[in-house]
Amino acid sequence: MKHDTYDLLGRIAVAGKLKDAEPHLVAMSVHEFTPQSVLAIVYREGRRPEIGFRWIPDDHLRKTFDTYYCEVGHLLDPFAQRARSEQGASAFRLAEIAPDRFEASDYFANYFQSTGMVDELGALRRLTPRSVVHFSIGRNAGYPKFTARDVRRFKQLHVAFMPKLAELMVAKQADGDEPQRTPDLVEIFSRLRTDEGQALSHREAQVAALITQGHSSRSIAYNLEISVHTVKVHRRNLYRKLEISAQNELFGLIIDAL
Repeated sequence: MKHDTYDLLGRIAVAGKLKDAEPHLVAMSVHEFTPQSVLAIVYREGRRPEIGFRWIPDDHLRKTFDTYYCEVGHLLDPFAQRARSEQGASAFRLAEIAPDRFEASDYFANYFQSTGMVDELGALRRLTPRSVVHFSIGRNAGYPKFTARDVRRFKQLHVAFMPKLAELMVAKQADGDEPQRTPDLVEIFSRLRTDEGQALSHREAQVAALITQGHSSRSIAYNLEISVHTVKVHRRNLYRKLEISAQNELFGLIIDAL
């Protein structure tokens, strides 16, 4: 079994183009982790994600990903958020980086669950000061979540294949078209206006973005380095300005804005 994996890693290492490495990356992932999806994505600051490749045999999952991820999903994806602060290379299980109320978020209810996914392992590697490559493997409903052994193995293997994947993704970016620019969540909330033309403050927009991602008031306070009381004041004010009464209405405002 080890020989199979290392043989595939060798094939990845000598690949000249992403399309040559893709089948070996998928084969290695399937051999080691039996996932139901394998993805390679580049996040570029201020731009929509660039999909290097995606292996998603399930029709529903593939259609959901193709329809929603680059439009909305990436704005709330914990891996996309983590990519903003990634300095080198790292690998995680989704639960390690997801906000503390991720499973209560509207992203989880309206996008993540609708894909059928139940667990994800992801590796990140910075390409340039403004871009990060993300390699993801996912498990669908009906399959068990990744084990502790799976997580350890993924973290071991990503060190071997991510440098080559990054190299190939950089080359693909150089050959491709410029991805379409997209605003981040804070910018989206900052652009919203009431019927009277009232806008959120920058801090209120930051709080709204973190709420939508699945952060609790305590987590928001930690991230913004303010008190929980101040977070609650901002939450009340932004609800009043946007004329909403529950956080799930924030997700609807994002969809309407896009």
